[in-house]
Amino acid sequence: MRAWAGIIAATLLCSCSDEPTASVPDVPTDISDKGEHSDNAESERSLTSEFTQSAGPKADERTDVACADTEETIFSCTVEGGKQLAVCAGQIGAQYRFGRGKSELTLSNGRWASVPYSGGGEAQIAFQNGETRYIVFSRVARTNFAPGEPNNPAITDGVIVERAGKKIAELKCGWEGELMPVQVFAAERHLEKADTLFTDE
Repeated sequence: MRAWAGIIAATLLCSCSDEPTASVPDVPTDISDKGEHSDNAESERSLTSEFTQSAGPKADERTDVACADTEETIFSCTVEGGKQLAVCAGQIGAQYRFGRGKSELTLSNGRWASVPYSGGGEAQIAFQNGETRYIVFSRVARTNFAPGEPNNPAITDGVIVERAGKKIAELKCGWEGELMPVQVFAAERHLEKADTLFTDE
């Protein structure tokens, strides 16, 4: 699974070497500082509430979260709590999906952005739902800068939820099931690119 670190780092650096370092909006760095969510369980409840309110179709009419064989997978993982998160591209464009088996929320018209870091990089895909924005991310950050020593990259994938520009929840991908971090070249094919990252969380 950790083999993705080299892949995403190389891909991001290749894709983004001509991009300037992104300027990003200020957002809270810790959910608990604002007293909105004190733990992962509350974050999941917040996300589930958001998705339930926006679900739309009945359960038996919903799309599978997992990308179909006829779709290209841009991102896919299982988040804390056991639900699935995927960004899939097909004939109708790229879709954000979240749920357990069937999608509880499906969004379209996303945008993506990426920046290189020393020894890594980050890619984000953002989907808007009214005042709420869902930001899927894959991040590889170098943690050791001592000469001659290993990079020791920190690898993080997940989704950040913002409302009116403020972070209200975050779910990180767990190590259960298969993880496919943001595929930069697939994102380029199916999504409009933004000039800067959507959040610096």
